[in-house]
Amino acid sequence: MEGWSLRMDTAHDYRILAAEDAVERLSRRIRQWGMPWPFNKGKALEALENIRKNLLKIKYSYLPAELLLESEELKAVVEEARRLKDLLIPETIPKLDPGKTLALAEMKYSLLILLGLPQRLRLGEDNHPEYAVDIVGVEVTRVEPLEGSEKLKVTRASAGRAVFTIVTNLQDIRVGQVRAAAILPPAEFMGVVSEAMYSSDPIPSEYVGKRVPRRLLSSEVRGKIISLFGKR
Repeated sequence: MEGWSLRMDTAHDYRILAAEDAVERLSRRIRQWGMPWPFNKGKALEALENIRKNLLKIKYSYLPAELLLESEELKAVVEEARRLKDLLIPETIPKLDPGKTLALAEMKYSLLILLGLPQRLRLGEDNHPEYAVDIVGVEVTRVEPLEGSEKLKVTRASAGRAVFTIVTNLQDIRVGQVRAAAILPPAEFMGVVSEAMYSSDPIPSEYVGKRVPRRLLSSEVRGKIISLFGKR
């Protein structure tokens, strides 16, 4: 932890901005629901509105991180995100057609951002863009060409319990490598949903499943996060 200050610029902190972006993504998906299972739209929107209100209080609280982590508003964000996850994501997910795979991936990503907000705030009060999302070490377990593309590859990468599909243009990606992967808003490439972005050269295997230090990350991921969540 990098130390606490008297105030934190919560209005411009990338972690808060990423959480607000997650709320907007969830709102759009809930209102345009097209998933093949029922859900209580009223309760989902109620939980989402509670998250939105508490995030707004956090954004303009300017509390030091130490107090923010103990705040009722942050606790409410996590509690309502858990409630929302139970409302939206069934224990058993049926096979989805390609058009709905991206929607599900975006909902899962958005919930992950909200549920993991306390852990990212514990990284310290410095407003580094890399703190906005989870960036973990993953081991590449599969590499295949993306059908229809000359340069893109479809890979599978394991962070231990979590496994990600990542579409990449890295030509030197190999099975067995360990690299940092930033869990970003999912994107679709020729029908394949990519859930993350490789964010480092090969790194030691000790980082698999753990957050990767900023010093090992590529500058590209910093720029990508700034473009996604730029200071508002």
